[in-house]
Amino acid sequence: MGEDEENPNQIYITNDVVEEILVRLPLKSILRFKTVSREWRSLMESRRFADRRMSVPKNRKFLAVGNQAQSRFQGDEEIEMVYLECDEATRPSLTCDGVVCIPEPNWVSVLNPSTGEFLRFCSGPFHYENDMFTEVWWSEFNINSAMGFGKDEVTGKYKVVSMLFDHNHYQILDVDIGQWRKLVPPPYKVDTRRKSACVKGSIYWLDLFRIYKILAFDLHTEEFRDVQVLPPLFHSAAARIVNLDDRLAIADICMMKPGWNLEIWIMDAQEETWCMTYSITLAHRVIPMHGRVIEEWSTMFTPLAVSKEGSLFFYDTKKRLFKYDPETDFLCCRSSDICVISPFVENLVRLHPGCVPKTWPPRGCRNGRSCLNQVAGSRISKQIKLQIPNILLTSTLVSLICFGYSYTYRT
Repeated sequence: MGEDEENPNQIYITNDVVEEILVRLPLKSILRFKTVSREWRSLMESRRFADRRMSVPKNRKFLAVGNQAQSRFQGDEEIEMVYLECDEATRPSLTCDGVVCIPEPNWVSVLNPSTGEFLRFCSGPFHYENDMFTEVWWSEFNINSAMGFGKDEVTGKYKVVSMLFDHNHYQILDVDIGQWRKLVPPPYKVDTRRKSACVKGSIYWLDLFRIYKILAFDLHTEEFRDVQVLPPLFHSAAARIVNLDDRLAIADICMMKPGWNLEIWIMDAQEETWCMTYSITLAHRVIPMHGRVIEEWSTMFTPLAVSKEGSLFFYDTKKRLFKYDPETDFLCCRSSDICVISPFVENLVRLHPGCVPKTWPPRGCRNGRSCLNQVAGSRISKQIKLQIPNILLTSTLVSLICFGYSYTYRT
């Protein structure tokens, strides 16, 4: 048999099989295997690959500020904690699909903890911190602009929205392009001290300060709209709007019932109806692993996610992480001192594919962008439970691909 003749018993691994293996590898392995070839790098930096990997079933992950060594979180079988060590991460932020947006005075920073990319954009002369006398206990932001961050579901691009009502200045930033564009003014003002939420390509702002309203903005058409149907909230200042498992939700404290309850309302996909999915009694309730009664005054609660087992995880403004089982009505505190940012998914998408890694941007305000492979003084770390059989199997398959081995059946 000549060397150029194909062996009929030889098995070749197709590109589809290669992608199926790579998409299930741990994050560190994927980042390492990018250097194998240009073809692999192009594959693993594509939006299709990033979207596929985010859809692979995994345990729930939460992003928190700090590091594992200093954290008081002792672990939970239903979730994993990812820690972000970065000075900027201590500021209030917005998140979407594992990408973090951090508004600062005169700057807007966008960080992808999975890839280590860090972009910083000048936000203009009107961005400044609010006066200390305008701050209240329920403030989530201290920037004078109503901020929004999310992903255009049609193009896959990440965008930042800024609305400065005092200066009649409304703009949107396409992170891929790195330039601000003007927006048509919204139909009414919203409170700049509250966070927004992005759900399926639209950003939502909750306003209770002037009138009870929910303002929505479509990131693809870049048009504002008013959400017509609203849940019957107690209208407490502690209400928060969030993305709860890809559905718009509002968490509110109701004090009209005996005691006081944390109520979580969830909107359907058509924006036509709301359903009170959770009503958790908090009054006079001693929390296991916490040992104290939850205080009513000046406490705000933010839902995070629902685990595969059905447990609801949420945190409060006193840096406590809670776990609630709706079937047994059992509530416990999983950590009494942890600064949770948001749910976290490993997102491999490049924030700007053509961006060349540079050093930290200069302090002077200028239009443009800067990208770091790793944010100075920052890193991500998480607790990993090794499963030896799976790792050995995966390593063997990847080795076969890397070195072009083939197996010939012996008859």
